[in-house]
Amino acid sequence: MSKTIIKAPCINMSKLESLFIEMTNQNCNLKCKHCYIEFKDKKVKDFIPIEKVKQSLLAIDKKDLQYIHLTGAEPMLHPDFNHILRLCLKYSSVVIHTNALNINDKKARFLRKVEEENNLGNEIIFMISIDNWDEKENDLLRGRGSYRKAVHAIQSLIKYDFNPILSIVNYMNLPEKQLTNSFKELCNSINFETTDINFKIIPLLNKDNMIEIDPEQNFNKLNVECSKSRTLTINGVFTCPLLSSDNRGKCGSDFNDYSTQSYLETPFCSQCIKYNNKLFSLELK
Repeated sequence: MSKTIIKAPCINMSKLESLFIEMTNQNCNLKCKHCYIEFKDKKVKDFIPIEKVKQSLLAIDKKDLQYIHLTGAEPMLHPDFNHILRLCLKYSSVVIHTNALNINDKKARFLRKVEEENNLGNEIIFMISIDNWDEKENDLLRGRGSYRKAVHAIQSLIKYDFNPILSIVNYMNLPEKQLTNSFKELCNSINFETTDINFKIIPLLNKDNMIEIDPEQNFNKLNVECSKSRTLTINGVFTCPLLSSDNRGKCGSDFNDYSTQSYLETPFCSQCIKYNNKLFSLELK
């Protein structure tokens, strides 16, 4: 009998460029059909304690840190959101991944003041979730009224000189150029001048779809999240936002003692390998 042990491919994190902070895993104000999070109770108060964020920021190696990403479910529902945002701006620029339901003119003006208060040159970047340029089609995916609220949020942000990025799940598997051009038309209609950098196209992921991968390829050369990022959650440190509820993605309880290795053994991992492009991170610098 063969004693060969089959191991999942492994990636070593070369450096920490992006820190994801999962502000809440379950608390959200939308019901998107294609969300990768398995919701059990969207009203659960599973917000990450601000002390845990403080301790983690003190513990991480900051020399290569480019961005801190505030993610969710919906990060802006965190009761200490403003405090955590200010705290993170002391370390790097901050990317807010949001459905934008909590952004209006007053909130955008306030956030502009928060960025201006920071004297380190770090900026606030908004990644707004919107999945179709057509209101009806978008609301079928994300919920009634989500399109108009997202568009209104974009208008409020550009009024105060923010340059939001649209985070678009390619639900219909359209050619990326077609998708981008359609959203550019939408942006032009609201006087939002954009370039390709304003659009983040994300493939539709299936948590049950394991894709066959080539075991001979050099996995450490892949351009995937776990190669240069880690995710802080209320339950510890995980390899990426997709695996924040999956013990196969857990790599430690805190940043004082965590693994820099990631074993690519989940369906999400196999799809990420095929896509070979970071799903959440920005590479603007």
